[in-house]
Amino acid sequence: MAHLYKKVKKGREYFYIRETQRVYGKPTTVNQVYLGTADKVQALLEGQDEKAREGFSPKEFGSIFVLNEIDRNLDLTGLVDELLPPKKRTKGPSLGDLFFYAALNRAIDPTSKRKLAAWYESTDILRVRPVRLESLSSQNFWNHWNRISEENLEEIIHRFFQRVHAQLPDKKENFLLEITSYSSTSTAPDDAPLSGKRKGAKAPHQFWLALITERSTGVPIYYQIITKAIQESESLEPVFKNMLAQVEDMGIEVKDLTVILGKGTDTPSLIDLVDSQKDLHLIAAYPPDFLPELTTVPLEDFWTLPCKYNRRLLAEGTPENQILYYETQASVWGRSHKVAITYDPRTFASEHEKFQEKIQKVRQEFANLERKWGQGELPEEDPQSLEAYLLQICQYLQLRPDLFKLSFGKEGGAPTMSLALQEQVVEEVARGLGKTILVTDHKDWSGEEISEANIDRCIVEEQIRQTGITLQEVLLPQYHWTESKLRVNIFVCMVALSYLILLCMRLNQAGLLASPKEVMEELRNLRTAVFWHPEDKKLKRRLVPPNDLQLAILQALGFKVEEGKVIPAK
Repeated sequence: MAHLYKKVKKGREYFYIRETQRVYGKPTTVNQVYLGTADKVQALLEGQDEKAREGFSPKEFGSIFVLNEIDRNLDLTGLVDELLPPKKRTKGPSLGDLFFYAALNRAIDPTSKRKLAAWYESTDILRVRPVRLESLSSQNFWNHWNRISEENLEEIIHRFFQRVHAQLPDKKENFLLEITSYSSTSTAPDDAPLSGKRKGAKAPHQFWLALITERSTGVPIYYQIITKAIQESESLEPVFKNMLAQVEDMGIEVKDLTVILGKGTDTPSLIDLVDSQKDLHLIAAYPPDFLPELTTVPLEDFWTLPCKYNRRLLAEGTPENQILYYETQASVWGRSHKVAITYDPRTFASEHEKFQEKIQKVRQEFANLERKWGQGELPEEDPQSLEAYLLQICQYLQLRPDLFKLSFGKEGGAPTMSLALQEQVVEEVARGLGKTILVTDHKDWSGEEISEANIDRCIVEEQIRQTGITLQEVLLPQYHWTESKLRVNIFVCMVALSYLILLCMRLNQAGLLASPKEVMEELRNLRTAVFWHPEDKKLKRRLVPPNDLQLAILQALGFKVEEGKVIPAK
């Protein structure tokens, strides 16, 4: 409820909009907005205030509301609290509540636990799921999460994904298993300096994530964290067996499991293990230099990939950005495999721009060194150290060292140095930009099926990251520095991922082909605000008029908007 509130300071009257609501059964002030003096309030009441027509104190609503609806069928809070009930004297949110609030934030706009309350204050969470914001402190999270043993967490994971699988429209038996290595911090930005390290940064956790998803929808089914590097097949075989046993315990039959090998997991022993198992298949993604001869195939020989991403581009009227593919057979790992190479025009444009920026960085760096060399500021016996420095810079920027050639000489008795760009090598690199090579033992799969299994999945390759929200965007960065907290928070991330994929599954069924990222961006702009209603002579928080796409999303989920409120359509 919103109302005018007057304060008297030094004999003068000042007015505020104050919103109150019952939280845990007690009337609580949940929001306060300064209006000003009586004259400004009079302008508001007479409809002369332009800001009043736009609404006061806008808050993010759509994303919170929709994901809360997705949770209704999963009931994360009830699931956790059933296993670990709140203590009798506990006030405020339960352990299950804290899991939910953390997962909601992770799905929408990941922050650290220290910033969680401030982020929720910018949303209309109190109209959707009331909570005392001060209880969303990092210390409160740690106090509750310390109750969770490894056995508790495993049981929570098991029960949660049973409920997730129950949301699938019909019985599914074909799954994908992705294995990817991660660092708990994100990578350094491209505009970082060429030298120097961040001071005071904590060492990141290195971990592996094995994630099983349903093939056609991408809905997560089960996952496992591996904190030690996978070097030999023996270290992965127990992971396979355990994950399949857990899925079987959930009553889910797996008839076809395809292992998708992410970056850093394609060790020969691992490939031999998967490739030798009759009940396992694999798809491995590689950069174009893995089979450089395929980069010479002209784009005229490629076909348009019939996938959801391309269908969205057609609907948007940008067919020139569609992903293309080419399929062939090649000898890989000593055996014949089906190979598909994909080409993404948007990724090509992005990678080509970054490629040129990196080349320019190297040129600028050596232009400065060339000047110093000519002025005698660098010792003449330094050619070898300069060549070593060039190699170091190329490694840092992930550039081929043979892109450049350093030359030394003398002119008029003064030493000279020049850096030449090798155009032939530049052309070779450019031919591979925007391309990914996919290798599989699925001899009966078409190039379309091979490519789509990657593109519509949550793999974290650069090309796929542009198709919508990805596992990496939900998972990283991690703000936790102990293994136990890391494991709990990764489960929170998996819950967030499940919310997003289930949301898009429902929208796709209704004919909306938007990605999770696109849906979240749209729903985050669906807000509520406090408006003055002259006919009622009251202040009310209501929905800011939604646009057509926001209305379509709500309608696809079974809701409509009436008098500034979102209500069930039936």
